[in-house]
Amino acid sequence: MAEEEPKENALLTSIKLRIGIEDTKQDALLLDLIEDASSRVLAYINQDGPTTDDLPSSLGWVVKAVAIEMYNRIGDEGKASGTEGSVSNTWAAIDLSQYADALDQYRSSSQRRRPGMRFV
Repeated sequence: MAEEEPKENALLTSIKLRIGIEDTKQDALLLDLIEDASSRVLAYINQDGPTTDDLPSSLGWVVKAVAIEMYNRIGDEGKASGTEGSVSNTWAAIDLSQYADALDQYRSSSQRRRPGMRFV
């Protein structure tokens, strides 16, 4: 687990920079989002072939992007759209299909990107 801490700290620092957080008040929340995003990525790449518990370091950008999406959805989970005053928002479901090209490189399947539905 000691190897994970520096990777998580680097992701935490980068995410805080991108969303404009300068204190440590939300670190526990952000680390939880990083863990959830990492689990989603691992579930995706472990769909076929041997499973791994180690997230490739080159996929940190995917974890970061998903964690930021999850952070930005806090308070609006389950909503497809919302309006507050003159501001209207529309949200897409948080899924990994937009990262499939990068993630599929880490899957062991010989039948990459088969047509049809995949559940992650």
